Amino acid sequence: MANICTSAGLPRRRPCFRERKECRLWNLSTVPPYLRLIEPVKGRIIGNVAIAALSSACEFVPYLAIARVAQLSITEGVPPSDVLAMWVLVAVAGAAAGRMLFSMATGRCHYADADFRVHVRTVLIEHLGKIPLGWFNDNSSAQVKQAATDDVLNLHQSVGHAPVDVTAALLSPLIPLVYLFTVDVRFALLLVAYFVVVIGVAWPFMMRDFGPLNKRFNEAMVEVSSAAVEMVEGIAVIKTFGSRSRAGARYRAATEELAKACYVWTKRNGNAFSWVSALFSPGAMLVVLLAATLAFVANGVLPLERCVPFLVLGVGIPAGLVNLFRSIRMLQRSLQAADHLASVLNVAPLAEPERPRPAAEGPVCMEFEGVAFAYGENLPFVLQDVDVALEPGTVTALVGDSGSGKTTLARLIPRFWDPVSGSVRMNGTELPQMASGEVLSRVAVVFQDSMLLRASIADNIRLGRPGATDEQVQAAARQAQIHDRVMELPQGYDTVLGSEGSDLSGGEAQRVAIARAIVQDAPILVLDEATAHADPENETAIQKALNALAKGRTTVVIAHRLDTIVHADQILVLVGGKVVERGVHEELLAADGHYAALWRSQQGDALEKALLVEGAAMRGAAAGPQEADGEAEPNGADSRESEER
Repeated sequence: MANICTSAGLPRRRPCFRERKECRLWNLSTVPPYLRLIEPVKGRIIGNVAIAALSSACEFVPYLAIARVAQLSITEGVPPSDVLAMWVLVAVAGAAAGRMLFSMATGRCHYADADFRVHVRTVLIEHLGKIPLGWFNDNSSAQVKQAATDDVLNLHQSVGHAPVDVTAALLSPLIPLVYLFTVDVRFALLLVAYFVVVIGVAWPFMMRDFGPLNKRFNEAMVEVSSAAVEMVEGIAVIKTFGSRSRAGARYRAATEELAKACYVWTKRNGNAFSWVSALFSPGAMLVVLLAATLAFVANGVLPLERCVPFLVLGVGIPAGLVNLFRSIRMLQRSLQAADHLASVLNVAPLAEPERPRPAAEGPVCMEFEGVAFAYGENLPFVLQDVDVALEPGTVTALVGDSGSGKTTLARLIPRFWDPVSGSVRMNGTELPQMASGEVLSRVAVVFQDSMLLRASIADNIRLGRPGATDEQVQAAARQAQIHDRVMELPQGYDTVLGSEGSDLSGGEAQRVAIARAIVQDAPILVLDEATAHADPENETAIQKALNALAKGRTTVVIAHRLDTIVHADQILVLVGGKVVERGVHEELLAADGHYAALWRSQQGDALEKALLVEGAAMRGAAAGPQEADGEAEPNGADSRESEER
């Protein structure tokens, strides 16, 4: 086939800031996922940690002031008023500065978290748009929902709270403990020994099976979300066939598994945490510290004034340790969320060329040469050895049984996937050598299930060309045979789909999708069984719209009814992913192969239906009005009895 494409190299474009940031974020494969995710706000997190550390130091000052006043009172009697006033001012200043710095750090963390969540969700949505559609066939919408909402929410804790909370939880016991070592090493070591024994005994029980339990919990959450989505999406079918109990079985099972996961987690870890909280409570610590003080003073090891700082400061140290445990568990949840989110972000997108090559303008020729495709490394081939040429301005019909590879072949044209082997070329340029945006701009696709957004009709049509004027939108709607119906809606083209009085039938929604394709004005048109679910009235209107849309374009039609493609310039018959026959309608009938068998089968079905309709009409005419009325009553009665049963 002649190459009608001219190509020219383009200068390498300097990537924008967001692109550079994204490359830095996801190309650091040796860095743990959590660190990769927070990289855009890493500097702000470090700054907030520093402020939180200064806050903890300031909040230690009031306790130090109380300890010093108590020591002076024991050794020298009640201090003078000016000394007391000085220590009170020091305590108040330290407490005020600590609170102010803590509030500042918390606020800065939430500002950073807001930017972080916007960044992560933007990167995630952009990445999902680049992932081959085959990935979505293997992963439920609930998994995507978990990544976009649940995982980001769990990461919120690690950015919006953890930097301040972990720093405070770590330093609030560490600073006084370091100070106590300067007062007396022996008493301080005794205090540390108590902490080590309690934590050492309880820690294995608190963290027992944390990873598996958290994994079970997350999987249960995904299953609940997936079951809920399934029920909502299939509610029409469920109610129609009265299968609410069966449809709800999966959801009930999912919620029961979630409850079991929570119960096991609480039973496995909750008791240990409760014991630690009890042994580290202020009352328990006061008993331990008083016993140690009495022992030291009674045996002449330490004077009472040296024990006072331990009594003042030691009671509050365990509270920081308990908070530290909570913060660590929260961070573990965040780390697991980061792992799951990274697993989605690490799905390989379709490759983009460093130096995109443009395809020639004007009429478009598509070439498939030796194309083979499978949806996974270990999955069977869906297409094999496909050699096809789609000439400019022609109509090519894809015919075959379900699973023959028709849809897969058609969706290689807008590069929804790349072939495993072989090449797909647009005007001589291989699709992976072109920018994906340019490929998509040259291909208009009308699927059998039209996807319309919850937006105005005008905006839904304008998706094909964001800059389209109102006149262009309305002209496209007229060509698509939907203008009159739009004008019947409450707000015309400004009517938001999904609002009261704005519902469209399936056929009407399909014509809106066709109007979208018309306004796009792409040189290649892919029709994926666009009239498969239309009623006769809508099918006629849709077919007229499609005929108008296909004029002058390189058109590919996935056909389920052969009588709609008898005038196609080329018909490809696929069996098991291979093109077994090709030609025009008359040639394929004369060959008496697979296509001819399909044609005879469909024509026989159509004839049988026509004969049944004609026979029913003749019987009704022969019966006459009285007999017909007489028969109607028993039938109606039977119907009512059936309903009652």
